[in-house]
Amino acid sequence: MPTARRGACMSRAIVVMLVVASCLVTTAAVAVNPPPKPLHKVGDHWTPYEPPTEFPPDAEVYVIQPGDTLWDLAQKFLGNPYLWPQLWEQNTYIRDAHWIYPGDPLVVGVKAAEVPAEPAPEAAAVPAEAGAGGVPGEGGVAGTLVPVGTEDDLYCFAYLGGLDDQPELTMASAELVEYQEHFVTGDIVYLSQGAAEGVQAGQEFTIVLPDRVLKHPATGAKLGRVMKLLGHLRVLCTQEHTATAEILSSCDAIPLGVWLKPFEPLPIPMTLLTPPADCCTEPNDLPKGYITYSKDDALSFGQDHVVFLDLGEADQLAPGSLCTIYRDNAVKGMPRIVLGEAAVLIGAEHWSTAKIIRSRLPLQVGDRIEVK
Repeated sequence: MPTARRGACMSRAIVVMLVVASCLVTTAAVAVNPPPKPLHKVGDHWTPYEPPTEFPPDAEVYVIQPGDTLWDLAQKFLGNPYLWPQLWEQNTYIRDAHWIYPGDPLVVGVKAAEVPAEPAPEAAAVPAEAGAGGVPGEGGVAGTLVPVGTEDDLYCFAYLGGLDDQPELTMASAELVEYQEHFVTGDIVYLSQGAAEGVQAGQEFTIVLPDRVLKHPATGAKLGRVMKLLGHLRVLCTQEHTATAEILSSCDAIPLGVWLKPFEPLPIPMTLLTPPADCCTEPNDLPKGYITYSKDDALSFGQDHVVFLDLGEADQLAPGSLCTIYRDNAVKGMPRIVLGEAAVLIGAEHWSTAKIIRSRLPLQVGDRIEVK
């Protein structure tokens, strides 16, 4: 077949393939992982999921259309595309937020709509002193449903790893390795594994820097290793035992040798504000713990700072849960000193990350927490 004719046929084939793909799959953003499998027919459409068939009476249900994305639907129903994780959080049958399928149902805006029908006049607007994450400060309106933090709080902080954890995949080299030691958004880098080890083009990975062993501020026990999150990258192509990738985002300068773990989209949790704790707030009978780590090892911090807590899901904490922060009085027998409040961002079994949403006084590692 002549070259020109063969090229035209290939072009038509590619167009047909793209049209078919666009009819079957709608992505929540640029697709970064292989589509979930296997597909099966539900009603009149194909999907890899098990979409629900029953919904709460007051749920507003939207049927996903070709061309929809969670980003665009968040703009349509929530007024802000950055709130797409809230839609995903309400539709847990969707296993991969990057892949949504025309014909599947989507619950939209139900939780956000659960506000008092006739709010008091003073609750009509969020105070000007709202923090950077959208969470009101000392004057926050009780009963307001607000996002706990931002994407930076989720993807640019840290998590607590095991003391014996070892990497399966690392960032081994870079295109500009002869000219620079650290790398940032847009740089091309090379990974330590390739197609033979199962790495595929399109996969995304979180970039992790192992840091110091974390010890409990009160007992001295080793809690784990601080694993700093530096950004994430996408695989562009693979070789047999290596892969070429692009850094999509960087929270800080990224050195060679950093660990890579599969990227997981995280919803920004919501919390329902309660009246702020103050110096007269009495202790309760719920679990109590400590602030064990502060971002960048800050010695003193306050509102909008992100921290580790030594309580987790086993201690009644989940994303969106609130904690009172306090300090034992230096004078024996005197009341505790209430310092502020934190809201949980990510919860593990025995630890969690949290954002300080209110602070009356400067805080420090070792301050106490109490589930609110």
